[in-house]
Amino acid sequence: MTHESDQPLTIQQKIQLELQRLKLEMALDFVAVALADANYRDIYWKIALGARSERYKRITVRMGNGMAGKVLQAKRPHIVTSFPEEVRDEVLEYPIFLVESLISGVGVSVDSAREEQEQSYGVLLVGQREERVFDQREIERVERSAAVLAELYDRTTLHPSSDEMHMLVQAEHASPVLLRLRDFRAKGVTCELLDQRIIRLSHERQEQIASILELLVHHCSRAISTTRIVLDQDELGHTQVEYECAGGCHFSQEILNPIKDQLKSLKCDLEIVMEERRQSVRFTVPTRLLLDELNWN
Repeated sequence: MTHESDQPLTIQQKIQLELQRLKLEMALDFVAVALADANYRDIYWKIALGARSERYKRITVRMGNGMAGKVLQAKRPHIVTSFPEEVRDEVLEYPIFLVESLISGVGVSVDSAREEQEQSYGVLLVGQREERVFDQREIERVERSAAVLAELYDRTTLHPSSDEMHMLVQAEHASPVLLRLRDFRAKGVTCELLDQRIIRLSHERQEQIASILELLVHHCSRAISTTRIVLDQDELGHTQVEYECAGGCHFSQEILNPIKDQLKSLKCDLEIVMEERRQSVRFTVPTRLLLDELNWN
């Protein structure tokens, strides 16, 4: 397989070509690949065809959560026919569906053919922006593409394996941030949890973040307004939290006084943006540094 210039295709180009074939043959709106990190703990969307923006690159998913996490944990296809109805209690754990407005999708694991490769490389996701029932033949077609991708990754990747990595996928205490976001959604607040690293922070750190969000939501609940919370990654790899409010809600530094100790402890950079019809509060959380705290405490 070569270019028109007779230069052999790179591994990356072969991956792109396989995804393009799959998208065309199955008439899909969206095709993407997510890869697990070296510790087999977090999952990142790396390649996407049919994406509406670059926001998918800012998503980090925990092992065991959402489409990608469930596929890698169970090592079998995960199918969603009608989002969000089918996963109403876990909507926040499917950020790729939220960001890309997907209704139906199938995720399959990209499994190495090497005997020594205990973990999968990642997940191949196909999606549709309208309801679609994927039959067994179509699921098997996706699995064949996943096998092609795995063969390509086998040529270039040495992924560490350890029994301890499997122990990372175990029952965890309920995340204070996740519980609070679910509560906000029930009250009509639009929430997007794109950077799921934040719910691996210590319980104390999560409570600090949750208390900041609680104050903002409580403040705007007194006014007629539309509110939205987005947690994703910025260019430096920090978690960026943005609280937007459109309507009769107004922010000031004085309003934030009750949470200044939490902001200081979290080492947050905070910004208030006031526009004619929209106000927002943004702050960044140095998630990588705070995760390192867990290794030292």
